[in-house]
Amino acid sequence: MVVTVLTLLALVVLPDRAGASTSGAARTPAGADPGLVLLSQTPWVTQGQTFDLHLRATSTSVPTSALGVSVSVYSCLSSVSAFDQSLTTAPAGTPVSSTGTPVGVSGLTALPQGGFDLPMPVVVGGSPAAGPAPVGPFVIHLQPVTGQCQSFPAGVYPVRIQLVDTANGSALGTFTTHLVFTQAPTDTQRLRVGVVLPIQLTQRASHAPSPTELLARPSAALATPPDVAVSAVAATVAVVATQHPSVPVTLQVSGQTVGLLSTTAHQSTLTQLGQLASSPEVHQLASAPFTPVDATALVDSGLGSELSLQVARGVSVVSTAADRPVPSAATGLGAWITGSGLDAAAVGALAADGFHQLVLPASDITSVPADGSTTQPFTVSGTRGSQVTAMASSDDLAARFTSDPGNPVLAAHQLVAELAQLYYERPNGIAPRAALAAAPESWPDDPAFVDALLGSLDGNPVVQSVTTSQLFALFPTPATCRSGCRLTYAGGGGGLPVTAIRAQRSRVNGLADAAVGNRALAQQLGDLVLGSEAQALRPQQQSSVVANAGAAIDAQLGQLAVEGDQTVTLTASSGLIPVTVVSGADYPVTASLALSSDKLLFPNGETQWSTPITLLPRHSNVVYVRVRTRASGVFRLDVSLRSPDGSLRLASGELLVRSTSSSVVGVVLTGGAVAVLAVWWIRTSLKRRRLGRAADTDTPDGTVTPP
Repeated sequence: MVVTVLTLLALVVLPDRAGASTSGAARTPAGADPGLVLLSQTPWVTQGQTFDLHLRATSTSVPTSALGVSVSVYSCLSSVSAFDQSLTTAPAGTPVSSTGTPVGVSGLTALPQGGFDLPMPVVVGGSPAAGPAPVGPFVIHLQPVTGQCQSFPAGVYPVRIQLVDTANGSALGTFTTHLVFTQAPTDTQRLRVGVVLPIQLTQRASHAPSPTELLARPSAALATPPDVAVSAVAATVAVVATQHPSVPVTLQVSGQTVGLLSTTAHQSTLTQLGQLASSPEVHQLASAPFTPVDATALVDSGLGSELSLQVARGVSVVSTAADRPVPSAATGLGAWITGSGLDAAAVGALAADGFHQLVLPASDITSVPADGSTTQPFTVSGTRGSQVTAMASSDDLAARFTSDPGNPVLAAHQLVAELAQLYYERPNGIAPRAALAAAPESWPDDPAFVDALLGSLDGNPVVQSVTTSQLFALFPTPATCRSGCRLTYAGGGGGLPVTAIRAQRSRVNGLADAAVGNRALAQQLGDLVLGSEAQALRPQQQSSVVANAGAAIDAQLGQLAVEGDQTVTLTASSGLIPVTVVSGADYPVTASLALSSDKLLFPNGETQWSTPITLLPRHSNVVYVRVRTRASGVFRLDVSLRSPDGSLRLASGELLVRSTSSSVVGVVLTGGAVAVLAVWWIRTSLKRRRLGRAADTDTPDGTVTPP
């Protein structure tokens, strides 16, 4: 198998973001030097063929002239548990074939892309039955021993590879791979395996985006993933579409990832997704949420409507990008594939959304129906009387995706070898047997792993890759669950910022109701809320994303303003008040203009009044409202602009109304007061005059002067 430059790049740059680990499988810690890396290997061999390994030494402290490779081949494995043990520690037992002394690396053929070739002819027994003796630096002799696999020589053989410093014998790097020897007839009932690959990127909140940035591009609320992560996703799709187009596989493509690819230099990746969608008999694009979410956490938190939006938006975005009809709940959405587990409430919600099949971890179900170590479909009950057909994905197979991030090609071959071991558990059977290998949601897309995996499944004589829908179709009747196949996942809210999500969703809906002509804007803002629900984010990160979503909404609302801080004077008891609402948005806004004042009466005769209004883009919109005053003075007029459904306040302001008019009652009262004053003044004046005349007629001694 030729390893491309892209594959080699992925070997060294892709980080390990997964928390899953296989039971006992040896791991190379992320960032650690494995010492020896597997570049490719022969996926299976028959009598007389060569088991060829392409290897690369990662240690540069020892010169090539001092490097050697030792090989130990152990007897074929008798069970799946024995396979797991072969990866836990050194394989059990005594090697059936091994190098006496290390093979010098300097004597092996160097590879153009770096590394060296280790070809090892395979012979059953001590020597070939006929023909010339095999030639190679080391010949593998498969010997029969006690307690080995029942189908000898067919089976899975652990192969221990060690890079050594021949100067002192110290080990520089060691790993265990597996030789799959097959004698299966062409009409054998191969083990069916459904491989599920997530094509997903999760975005975190960007740091303090400015209102200007959010206004120009709402997606500025989210940070762009590193280029290497985006390139890895694109390379994974390219591996499936161009290098292994005939190998069936199921892809979980998230709408958020499609959005990232459409805004970068990866338009060709979207074209390839369209090509994959056009061949549903080989490639299945599973119905997936907009961003990977924990369905149970959403439903149990009272956010079942958000789960429905996740599904609808995710399916719509991916279908549009792939240029295929958008599936719906009416037509059926196929299988919901998750590694998080489900409870009955989540199953009921998913069934209502249109999912009639489930793929969930075997560890989250009691007593899964199985044929040996493989799975069979069964029925799961959800709330609302729902019944859904389910299949369990293998936890061990899922863990292989992340078991050795420093050696992804090796991890892929270990996965295929385990599938072969599942086949040899019951080889050449009549009834079909199946397994599901679903990569964890946290698995970083790894083109090197995918290239090795699909290359090993292409034409494999004992394992046949199928899509998830084909796997369900293989078993038309669900198996019986002796203990009810109960769901064991406890669920829970998972720390989601429920209140903030509800608040911002309500604001998005209100703005969508107002900006009815700008559906794209509402979708962009809604996508930000959906992005805050990603299960790959910690609760604090989810809160940061939803807070940035709120800031993006604020940036849109900041374009609307009520001109306030002004006074309008009325010289009569009634008149028209101009209310000015300025819109800087480039789209029309439909709203409800509401006015209120304790001292003013509006056209409805009340102190509160509202009217629908359409704001023209980039325009000062003036509405004249007739008001009537009940007294003179200065009164406050409150102005509020709300979405048509009233759920969102778009803008608000305040005007002052000064009334200088006099009412009829005021005139009468004033006139009455003047009349009273006039009467009082006249009476007072007359009285003073009489008193004055009387004083003039009195003498000093009290006598009266005669006229």
